[in-house]
Amino acid sequence: MLRIAAILLLITEFFFQQPLLGQTVSIDKLMKIKPIGIATQKVVSYPGVIYLPMPFSSAVFSDLSGLNDIPSPDKIHSILLVYTRFREVDTFNQPILNRSRYQALKAAYPQAFQDTGIQWKVLEQRQATLKEDAMKCFHGFVVLLKNEPPKVLIEKEITIMKTVIDSYHDSQVWIPEKIDWKVKRIKEETGFYLPNNPKKRKQGIKYSNSFIGMREKEYKVRKDSTIRKKTGGYYAREGFFDTTVFKNVHEYNFLISRRWSKKMAVVADVTGSMSPYSTQVMLWLKFRPEVLNQGRFVFFNDGDAKPDMIKRIGSTGGIHMANSTVYDSVYITMANAMRAGTGGDIPENNIEAVLETLKKWPDTDTVLLVADNEAAVKDISLLNKVKKPVSVMLCGASSVVHKDYIDIAKTTGGRLFVLNTELGELQKMQVGTVVNISGKKYEYRSGQLVRKKS
Repeated sequence: MLRIAAILLLITEFFFQQPLLGQTVSIDKLMKIKPIGIATQKVVSYPGVIYLPMPFSSAVFSDLSGLNDIPSPDKIHSILLVYTRFREVDTFNQPILNRSRYQALKAAYPQAFQDTGIQWKVLEQRQATLKEDAMKCFHGFVVLLKNEPPKVLIEKEITIMKTVIDSYHDSQVWIPEKIDWKVKRIKEETGFYLPNNPKKRKQGIKYSNSFIGMREKEYKVRKDSTIRKKTGGYYAREGFFDTTVFKNVHEYNFLISRRWSKKMAVVADVTGSMSPYSTQVMLWLKFRPEVLNQGRFVFFNDGDAKPDMIKRIGSTGGIHMANSTVYDSVYITMANAMRAGTGGDIPENNIEAVLETLKKWPDTDTVLLVADNEAAVKDISLLNKVKKPVSVMLCGASSVVHKDYIDIAKTTGGRLFVLNTELGELQKMQVGTVVNISGKKYEYRSGQLVRKKS
């Protein structure tokens, strides 16, 4: 899938260099768009990509069936006019043909010219130098649909999240006293002397005198305990919430039990199936106002419904920032990020989100990345640009801990939090190293942690 996407990226070289049109679209304005040079437009079946072909040097559509696959114009992300630079005769006028092609599209699908949110681009194919090659090239329009999540599904997830968050309550809980004892072994004289003959010693014979210093003193070892540390024996505030809609979630308890840096930024993936973990993050902020007061929260969705084929490493987007210490404001930012997109393709733009966070708050001393173990990091190639420790809270892990997230924590000097277990000093981890995660043994091999068979 990624290989096909790489091929299709040829059509979007320098895709983001041209501005959006800010009002009702007119053909005169479309004619002013500067063409982007590409080699050849590939025609490959891909979700959300619709081809409306025209013959070489013609403004008549050869197939308009793709229009039936457009739900509505508001679902269109961009429309690309594609032509070939090759001229059969010097007097050929490409702008006149382009205008005719726009007019043909307007006649076939006028709704596109009423939606100002559509991005319009012009691609000029430059590889063909012979007529027979140019005639084999694609000509016409490519329509890219938004990679939008179903609104009903997203709103359902947000409603569930809100129900869980609203169920939250806290109370005073008595924490029993715990004593950590330090045990000393003390050697004491018994007042008796032992015979030199081994047989007599085995018989348990002892003497009350040393026989002019020739007998060895008998000693016994006594254990003496002293208190090393006392904890508990006090009332503490503890939060409770309804978790019946979730299964196998451990993140909340871990988040509230640990001390965090005062200059930490929280960067959370809100794509796909991350809603149970996003809920726990929000509950954590509600329960720990000192973390909320840090005011550095980022939620990313891998592109804001951008079509997968035009996502570019380092500029995928879909990064929503909350520079706020107000819970409701942070929650709204998180919910808006979910509504804007759920990721599309599986790999996510984690590193881009981290880099944008550090750019926004350069004095951040550490980043807590809340990530999905089931999704690879599409921009892992940018990891060398991250100059601050990134600790990863990995959600959804079971038998395998994804190597990309181990790399992030290991390379940046961060820590790994997985299945209610904290792993540090990852730089020391070598092939064959065995670690304990939530009572189970995992072995480090092929860059990942794999659960060992019992």
